Parts: sequence; structure tokens; C-alpha cells
Amino acid sequence: MDQPSQSQTSLLSPNRSSSYNRSCIQCNRRKVRCDRNDPCGRCVKCGEPCVFPGPKRAPRKLRRPPISEVVARLRQLEEVERLRSGSPASDHGLPSSVSSCSDVFRTDNHEGKLIVKEGKSRYVGDEASAVLGDKVRELQDICSDSSSEGDFDELDASVLRFVGFLGIDRTPDVLQRSHLYPSRIQELWHVYQINVAPLIAILHKPSVDEMLCQESENINPDPAREALLLSVCHAAIVSMSPKQCIEVLGEDSETQIQKYRLATDQALARANFIKSQDIHVLQAAVLFLLCLRRKGNTRLVWAASAVVVRVAQGQGLHRDGQHLGLSYFDTEIRRRLWWHICILDMLCSGDQGTDSQIQPGMFDTRLPSNVDCDVLYPSLTEMPLEKVGCTDITLCIVQCEIIASLYWPNKFTGANLSRNNQENLVKSLAYRLENQYLKHLDLEIPVQWMYATIARLTLSKSWLLAHCKTSTMGEDGPAMSQETDDKAFNMAIEVVKFAHLLHTNESTSQWAWLSKSYKQWHAIAFILSELCTRLITPETNHAWEVVTEVYRQWEDDDTQTSLMLRKPISRLMEHAALSRAAKMPFNQLAGSSPSIGAPLGEPASNSEILSPGMYGLPLSGMEWLCEPLL
Repeated sequence: MDQPSQSQTSLLSPNRSSSYNRSCIQCNRRKVRCDRNDPCGRCVKCGEPCVFPGPKRAPRKLRRPPISEVVARLRQLEEVERLRSGSPASDHGLPSSVSSCSDVFRTDNHEGKLIVKEGKSRYVGDEASAVLGDKVRELQDICSDSSSEGDFDELDASVLRFVGFLGIDRTPDVLQRSHLYPSRIQELWHVYQINVAPLIAILHKPSVDEMLCQESENINPDPAREALLLSVCHAAIVSMSPKQCIEVLGEDSETQIQKYRLATDQALARANFIKSQDIHVLQAAVLFLLCLRRKGNTRLVWAASAVVVRVAQGQGLHRDGQHLGLSYFDTEIRRRLWWHICILDMLCSGDQGTDSQIQPGMFDTRLPSNVDCDVLYPSLTEMPLEKVGCTDITLCIVQCEIIASLYWPNKFTGANLSRNNQENLVKSLAYRLENQYLKHLDLEIPVQWMYATIARLTLSKSWLLAHCKTSTMGEDGPAMSQETDDKAFNMAIEVVKFAHLLHTNESTSQWAWLSKSYKQWHAIAFILSELCTRLITPETNHAWEVVTEVYRQWEDDDTQTSLMLRKPISRLMEHAALSRAAKMPFNQLAGSSPSIGAPLGEPASNSEILSPGMYGLPLSGMEWLCEPLL
């Protein structure tokens, strides 16, 4: 026979004495004090049945006002503001930037766009809107993509706990201590120095060597060092090819990446990243996020990077160590870390099509000195002279010079500058970087060739963005000549080719892992938008072949960068294919189709399409760097 429930027992035996932690239902409804006896005194006095709630906690009631009340208040405030300014009322009393109409594009003074569709809104910054906004209105698809971006898998839901989004991590360690044996860490540290350190110069390698020696006999390192070592291991595994991962670790790369990804996240949570004042923990987090862009969810990386900026400000990295009286060594290490945070912020913002969080005026940290980390040590009493030529920090310096000169001061793509002024801005920076750094690079050395190629791609991108913005100006803007349009079209094709070369060049294959996370979507979008309007010529046929080949590789690659723009680019591919099919004579269309997978026109092999020999530019000297900018 079933046992009576707790409430039934109280009714059957009203004289039974017991105590509860919560008030009975009647007292709770009346909002009076309950003595919590069974039955309670007030219910006995009123002659009513005394029933106590179950053991579960009562649901909390939200004290916030309903949405309708908030909207009503917003309308009242905007009406007051409208009366003060004397401006006409907007539709429905709401600002035009948040209108609920479907498929609405709103452009502010900075050329950014807010896309509103079916109650969803998505802001797109200057760079994305300059390339896509006025060519083909595919930015409308971004709102429909926002839901899919939020559908994280189980692995995403358990990662990034260290930033405090999902609470304290109570999951068991995903790695056994055997994975942290000195021999395993030494192997991965060796891989890190070859594959990662030349591109991400955050760590002081001699200090990490010393740390590994100190931890060789310590099974349980302190949380800060454990987080840093696991971040190094994660970065090394991300940089390895599947074949190399099996040779070094005896397991496939995807399994190892997931293990060390979660282990690093857990280690950062144990190190209490949010409250940590240890620079090693911050170094681990920045390195982790930079590498997570390659194999992780970039939406989460973008959100976590904002927390990293705040933690860095809490540790004072936004203030130059020289002004704070720090040693030469600490000053340089902090500079390197801060400017890599700036790079992370720029990359994450580009992935999501938003403006960067870091802006000029919020920091005074100087650029790092162009010296190798091997000449830096804690007891340094005098700063070494900067090297003329390549060091392990040269790539970071060049990237940050471009960010500081073209993105921060005047919002390059959003500033009201003429096309000539924008071109001159890029040219002057290109000449300065060439004279100060790039002309001293030896292009016969693979890593230095890669530095020069990355600099060229970044400068060409800035020039192309200037062209996109000025070419989409209204009637008041200057008209673009056909020669200028052709120049930008050819440059975009060249950018795509060089980007592909970074991914496939055998001499730089150990660094391709990072370059694959740099999708040149802006150049692809510009080429596709031009193919929608240009006639069928050998040049446009070649451009279509280049774009379709790179697009196939994007589809095959599992990198999640620029997810927001995947659907708009796909729509542009369809538009360009249909446009080319409509322009193609019928006899040329026989046996072919306008699908993305099959380029229209005479087919060519991949090696012919993207061969370095077809660039028409000398790779033995630095002239090719600025040639398109002259």
C-alpha cells in the first residue's frame, strides 16, 4: 500500500508535532509569520487545513517590470527628448535604430549598420558594412544566423568557465596527471617554440624553460603555472598537423585538442582568472584565446576577450611600466602582453563584424622594443639597443603599427576622408614600415618571408577597404574611375592568392595553422560583388576560378572564424554564379552549370589558378610589398 504524502499526513494527524523549514501555504499566502509547526498555530486557530510545501525551494519571482512597461517608459523619455530637441517623432515613438520593421538597414554617422529583422537586431561595424553593405544586401542574413551562432554544442557549453560566464567549474579534470608529466610537457614545449613562438611572442622563453626545470619534480604545480603550462600545451597541439600529433602524442589531434582545451579552461578557473593578479595567468588566457580562434567557437572567444581586457586593466597593463617605475624586464614583458591583447581584440572584432573594444586614449603603453626575448632577463640594468632587422617581436610590432595608425585614431573606414587622403594614409604607413622593418627582412628565410607577406596582406586590406567605402558614397562623393575599380579588383585577387599561398606553402607549413584562421572574406566579398556586375572576360573567369577554389577550401576547413559572414558570402557566391550564367552565351554554357562547385568558363587546375608564379611580382625583393599602393 502506498504511503500517504506529507500533506496528507498533516491532514490525517493534525495533532502530530513536527517542524518545517518553510512557512505553510496559508501563512505564506496571507504574508503572516508561521510558527512552522505541523499544524501551525494560525491554521489551528482559524480552523483551516495546514499544508506545507514540498522540500524544493519556491521559485523566485522576478521583480523587474514587464516589457510593456519598459517600452512605455522608453517612449515617454524619447518624447521628452524629442520635444527638447525639436526633432520630428520617429515611427511608433521608438528610435529609428531599433525599429521593429522587418529587413531594415540603419546607417549611423560612422558607417556602421544595425540590421533589424523579425524582432532580432545585429550591429555590423565599419569594416563589414563597408565591404558588404552597399554592394549586395546580404547582411540581412546575419540576423537569421544569430540563432545558429548561439547553438553551442556540449563542449562549448563547458568551456570558458574561467571568465565566470557559466559559474564555478565543478566538472572532473579531463586530464590525468600523466598528461602533465615533464616529458610530455617538454615535447609540447619544443613544438611550441617552433610552431607558435615565431607568431605569438607573448612568453619569455628563458623564463618558461626555468619554470619547466622547477616543476620537473613537482607533481602539483601552483594554479598560475599549471594554467600557463597547459595553455602552452594546448597551443602546441592546435599548431600540429594531424600526422604530427599522432607521432608525438599517439592520438588524433581532435581528441587531444578537446582534452587540452577543457583542461586549460579548468586550470584558468582554478587560478581564479577574474581576480588573479598574476601575469602568468593573464598570459595563459591570452594565448589560450588566440589559439582557440583556430579550433573553437569565435563568438565565445569574442565575449571572453572583453573580460581579458578588463583583467589586464586591473593589473595595470594599460599603463606603461616605464611611467610606473618598473624594471626594464617587467616593462617589456608587460608591453608585449598588452599589445597582443590589442591584436586579440582586433581579430575577435573582425570575426564578429563589430568595432574593437580597445580605443586610443584608454592606455599609454608603448610598443615593445624590437629585441629578441633572449636578451631580456629580470636583472637587466640597461635596455639593449633595438635591432635593425627581424626579431621574435617584429611581426607583433608591424601589426600593432597598422592597428594604431589605420584603425584607432580616426576610424579609418568611417572617417570623412577623401579617397586620396585614405590612400595616402596607407601609403605613408607602408613606406614607414618598409624603411623601418620590412626592407631589412631576408625573404629567403621562411619565417621572415611570412612576416612580409602578412604585412602586405594587411596593408592591401586597408587600401581595399578605403576603396570600398569611397566607391559606395552617395551623389556627393567622388566618382570612381574604371581604372581605379580595375586596380582594386586586381588587388583583391592578389590578396586572395597570397592568403592561399600562406596556407599551402610547404616552407611555411608549420605556421599555416594560424594563417588559416585569417579569412580574407573582405577580398572575397569584393570580388564576388564585382563579378555580379562585370562582363565575362578572361580576367573575370580567372577571378571566379580563384574565388571558387578558395571558397571550397573554406568549406572543407573546420575553422570557425567569420561565422557571422558565412551565409552572406554564400549568398554572394550564388548571386555571382547566376549573374555569370545569365551573361554567358548559350553555347558556352553547354555541359556546365552555374553552381558554386563548378566554375563557369575554361577549367584550370588548382596549381594553375593559385600558383605563385602567376602573381607577376618579384618575390626576391621588397618592391612587391608596396607595388599595388603606388
